[in-house]
Amino acid sequence: MPAPASLPIFEIRDAVLAQLRDPATPNLLLKAPTGSGKSTQVPQFVLDSGILKEGQRCIVLQPRRIAARMLAQRVAKERDGRVGGEVGYQVRFDNVTSRDTRLAYVTEGVMLRQLMEDPDLSRVGCVVIDEFHERHLDGDLVLAWALALQRERRPDLRIIVMSATLVPGPLTEFMQPVKLLESEGRTFPVQVRYQAPNRDLRLNQTEAVWDQAARACESLATELGSSGDILVFMPGAYEIRKTMTALQGRSFAKGRRIVSLHGEMTPQDQDSAVTPGEQPKIIVSTNVAETSLTIEGIRAVVDGGLARVASYDPRRGLNTLIVQKISRASAEQRAGRAGRLGPGIAIRLWGEREHLHRAESELPEIQRLELGEALLALHVAQDKAKLKIEWFEKPAEAALTKAETLLHDLGAIHDHRLTQTGMKMSAFPTHPRFARMLLAAADYGCVREAAMCAALAQGREILMVGKNNSHFKNEDFWEPNDVSEFQALLRAFIRASALNFDPQACIPLNVHAVSAREAGRSYDQFLRIAQRAGLPINDEVASPESLAKTLLAAFSDHLGVETSSGSRIYRLPGGYSGHIGKDAHIKPPRLLVASEIMEVQGKALTVQLNLVTKVEEEWLREMFPEDFTSGKRAQYDSINRRVVNLEEIRFRSLVLSSKERGEPDSSTAASLLAEEVSAGRLLLPLWNERVEQWITRVNCLSKWMPEMEIPPITEDDRRLIIEQVCEGSVTYRQLKDKDVFPALHQWLSHSQRELLDRYAPERLPLKNGKTARIEYDEKQAPSVSVVLQQLYDVNENPKVAAGRITVVVHLLSPAQRPIQTTGDLGRFWKESYPAVKAQLRGRYPRHEWR
Repeated sequence: MPAPASLPIFEIRDAVLAQLRDPATPNLLLKAPTGSGKSTQVPQFVLDSGILKEGQRCIVLQPRRIAARMLAQRVAKERDGRVGGEVGYQVRFDNVTSRDTRLAYVTEGVMLRQLMEDPDLSRVGCVVIDEFHERHLDGDLVLAWALALQRERRPDLRIIVMSATLVPGPLTEFMQPVKLLESEGRTFPVQVRYQAPNRDLRLNQTEAVWDQAARACESLATELGSSGDILVFMPGAYEIRKTMTALQGRSFAKGRRIVSLHGEMTPQDQDSAVTPGEQPKIIVSTNVAETSLTIEGIRAVVDGGLARVASYDPRRGLNTLIVQKISRASAEQRAGRAGRLGPGIAIRLWGEREHLHRAESELPEIQRLELGEALLALHVAQDKAKLKIEWFEKPAEAALTKAETLLHDLGAIHDHRLTQTGMKMSAFPTHPRFARMLLAAADYGCVREAAMCAALAQGREILMVGKNNSHFKNEDFWEPNDVSEFQALLRAFIRASALNFDPQACIPLNVHAVSAREAGRSYDQFLRIAQRAGLPINDEVASPESLAKTLLAAFSDHLGVETSSGSRIYRLPGGYSGHIGKDAHIKPPRLLVASEIMEVQGKALTVQLNLVTKVEEEWLREMFPEDFTSGKRAQYDSINRRVVNLEEIRFRSLVLSSKERGEPDSSTAASLLAEEVSAGRLLLPLWNERVEQWITRVNCLSKWMPEMEIPPITEDDRRLIIEQVCEGSVTYRQLKDKDVFPALHQWLSHSQRELLDRYAPERLPLKNGKTARIEYDEKQAPSVSVVLQQLYDVNENPKVAAGRITVVVHLLSPAQRPIQTTGDLGRFWKESYPAVKAQLRGRYPRHEWR
């Protein structure tokens, strides 16, 4: 089955071949729209170009397993071969390649493992990175590594980066020497429509996205008839199930197959979902169908406009998983699925105005994911491969620092250099935490249990919430003396394994059979690597304490201290708090480690501590003796509104225990009280308007008469003055009635205070012997409010600052009501006073009217 020569990519085939054969420019950046054939044909151009030496392969990176597998199947068929022969693929747990394979489609994570095992890519002649615009972290790292290798030791290595939407300028500069080729493509026109959700005003509810999707599919089914499939995009498995339920209840869906498509399905089910059949289909998919793979028969797309996105907050050390709106670029990719094989229709389930306010593109993973695994790979590159890696887009400094700290805490690096432990950790295809856990398990005699925990923690949850109105996961696997949630998971896995992971047999146990089977494959892989590394595999069941210590070795930075007995709320490093879920079956201990700290978006953002394990302080002292400190620290007690002196024991930055001992240092107490006052949590009753006016007078005079060198009072200076007021106080009771002016007056010398009173006086003398307060303002002229009769015979406005600044006068009636504001009294008497007099004379006959 040869490839159709009508594919748009064939228009630049000769240019691609010429470029591949030019040794002066070993890199190629190819921009081509979706449906152009680049994912299937460009790798074949490489095979046919003759650039691969004997025994060399072309490796094609794909961001998703389903795409890697299906692209390999298609290309093998086009070349009249079988998968695993000349063309193969390798994804996690599925390596369909052989010695004869010269073109291999691999996922980015698999490629990263190959780089760490063979840093020089000795059997690779060309690396093709497809769908680079998605900016996956592993893809960024593979590109950086391949370029460093090419420049330092492998000038013969060819690198091709392909993208549909990426702006090529910065990447062209990064990949020099490089040739940019663009294929215009011939995608068919796609009519884009917008369908905003309905709103029930009576219930104040917005239509659910799955009901929206069903409504859109109904209109499309009517329009398309029986010709053409519909592809619906939803963010995750839950929304897919709800959408399929909503579709199955509609009359228009009769005669159409309704199938799901997502990465956790078996390969057979995925193949069934995308294989054309006699019946038209509605395929409800996650974003696995967004790029790379052409699904034949798609005539229309319904886009929910959402995706489940994982992120990491390095400042707080929290993972987050939230459903968020996709970007405009992603929406274009999705719509393009309807126009690959003919004219199509795309319905977006949001308004056109909202579309314009969406982000232009997704944030690259390097800017939003935890970098521990990537940084360990970089250290391997520097220490094992002697390569200097440069990022295409450097990650945030905070994220790098957090990852570096984690690797140091795990013992993987010391003084920014890879340790022997770190090198051993790099052999495991998992996050450094779990690699460290497997190494620690060798010391505690529980390698089997650790391998199983590592496998269970990385896959999908194997225990499901009960169906019989139960809010808890199946309690059959709980035991009252458990110290870790992993113990229940281990029992569930053993039970599912005994049932040969049969879905029908696992359903009554509320065990997810597919997830358990996947965990079993990870477990087998970890055990094989542990055996190769010489770790002792235990035959006897390990003690719960041994397993807990092993988990502590991997997650010591996820230590939590309970805030109060039985509260289920724990204080975490960095000053944050998290709670263990209602279905965590272990009794809340004083100290625990969480294998996952996740910020989850529900009705509110909550920090959840998942897969928690009880630990003892003596274990911390035994395993991390150098990370303990003790000392005294003053702290403000918000309940009693006083500063106390605490004697604390800390594990790294986390306070394990504290007791009140002695009196705090007076200057420290003043600083802490001042902080509360500055933040507005404590009030100083005598810090009143007169105080604020005094500060304003100082600042105004400093600006009006700079030659007097009167220092202004800034926000930082206010903080210092507040601290002076607080000096000598330990409690709010001692502080609240303190006079502020003694501290204020210390800001100026005696002579400067005299200048302030002379040139920016607090009050203006009047002819009746009384005074009026001058209101000072840093942004406008000072002003004074005076009853009109007290200004007879005064033809000029008062002035301050040696006559440089005119005081605005607010004229008042005898009843103190405003009449007029003027900056020119002389003009007022001539032009405005007669009318004012005529209006008010009868109202106030007993007062003087000249």
